[in-house]
Amino acid sequence: MRILLIFILLLVPSLVQAFETPKALVEAIYQPYQAGKKHESLDPFYSNRIKGLFIDHANRVTADTVAFEVDATPSRAFNPFLDADNALLLDVVISEPVLLGDNALATVSFHNFDHPSLLSIAMVKEADGWKVDDVTSTGAGENWMLSWLLIYDPWDVK
Repeated sequence: MRILLIFILLLVPSLVQAFETPKALVEAIYQPYQAGKKHESLDPFYSNRIKGLFIDHANRVTADTVAFEVDATPSRAFNPFLDADNALLLDVVISEPVLLGDNALATVSFHNFDHPSLLSIAMVKEADGWKVDDVTSTGAGENWMLSWLLIYDPWDVK
């Protein structure tokens, strides 16, 4: 009986993290921020490709740390959905996602306190539901793409 209970408890988080539509995924990402709260982890929202890029980036940073004896710890602290440490989102507008097969794209605009942001969120349908495959900021003065930052790391200047 205990084994069955453990199995059910392990299965429930994976069921909760499955998003059947791209809109449900984006809404789940932004819902806590509108109440001034945060997600414990963003990993459940990321596609396998983006998770792989995070891992590759962390491995490069770790290798550089060993090679140059720099005190740097790789982390996933950067939140591409906010690009800020604190959040109280106002005026959140999520567009109706555009679907093309197993890919989707939606835009999100909001004010974090008084700072405006405009993001494009690319999504892919994986075996366990829709996941974020990339995030692009196209707001005034904030032009970046998550995958590009993870691959090319423009701040890693030696």
